Amino acid sequence: MAGVAEYFKESYIELTQKVTWPTWKELQNSAVLVLVSAIIIALLIFGMDQIIGYLLNQFYTSLA
Repeated sequence: MAGVAEYFKESYIELTQKVTWPTWKELQNSAVLVLVSAIIIALLIFGMDQIIGYLLNQFYTSLA
């Protein structure tokens, strides 16, 4: 049981004294970067899905 208490004590000390937390401005910049990247990736996947769907539709209609 002493090991668990020691773990939490050391974790608290590390989080309060050793970790360098980002500033509010850095956090906002990172959030915007992640959001823009996620939107770009989602649009690329959507575009690829639409192109592949169109090509498969053309292929299957040509067989009929």
